[in-house]
Amino acid sequence: MDIRTRTVLLACALLVGAGLLSGCANLSAVRSYADETKKLSEAFDPMLAASTSSCVDKFIRKKLITARNFDALAAEEDATALCGTMADDNKIIADLNALLEQYADTLAALANEKLPAYKEELDGLKVSLGKVKLPGSQESLINTDKLAAISSLADLLSHVATQQRQKSAISDLLEHEEAITAITGALKDYSTLNYRAWLHDEKRELRVLRAALAEAGKKEPLAANYLKTLLLSAERKIDGQEKSVDAFVKAVDELWKTHAELRLRLHSLNDKELLAQLENFATEVVKLRRQVQAAF
Repeated sequence: MDIRTRTVLLACALLVGAGLLSGCANLSAVRSYADETKKLSEAFDPMLAASTSSCVDKFIRKKLITARNFDALAAEEDATALCGTMADDNKIIADLNALLEQYADTLAALANEKLPAYKEELDGLKVSLGKVKLPGSQESLINTDKLAAISSLADLLSHVATQQRQKSAISDLLEHEEAITAITGALKDYSTLNYRAWLHDEKRELRVLRAALAEAGKKEPLAANYLKTLLLSAERKIDGQEKSVDAFVKAVDELWKTHAELRLRLHSLNDKELLAQLENFATEVVKLRRQVQAAF
């Protein structure tokens, strides 16, 4: 028997002996959940980048069509300054999404009998998250209770990585369901309440600009027609991005169901209902990734 085989068998024995798992073959369910969760996290990143671009593009387009003396460089600088608050919020939400990815990576490492790694830059995330507000208000996107749950999970992830608590780590991580719901719920809210709202604003602006071009087209029909084509292309792009938000919401809903099933059936990971739910989750993540690829 080679060293790797003995190591795997020892890891299995420890997990089974701790009463966590009924057999090492069952770890495929944990790996599947971790893999799909990471894919969901990766699919969220383009929305953050696109939200800032959406704000900048909207400002520049308006200047391009309505300003008498259009200065592209000045317009871009003004737009970047105007959208600065959004960019700052996006950096914080990106860190929150990175915590979700860290969670998925840690689960996957444990399921593969590897020592997980922890990203120290995630320390202090709790303070930053409190700064992100709901659009049009001073109310925090994430309330105090949810922040506490997220902070507790971040602490656990750092301990798992440094103390090698693999024996009970999978169970401990799954028990932090409240934190995972808080994290993904915040990402879901940010995509629907913030990002989708920006997309709606951009669409409304496009309609206004199209009306302005109708008048300008009488004097410069060629230029006006070209700009109308650009506006149409922008509107279709926004339609695709809105569909990405819808797909993300559905995938998060399936993540919640899957996490609950996995935590409940940790001692019977070959359960048919659990495996069916894992398949549902994977299906929605595939749809999400395809939509994001098409839209961005």
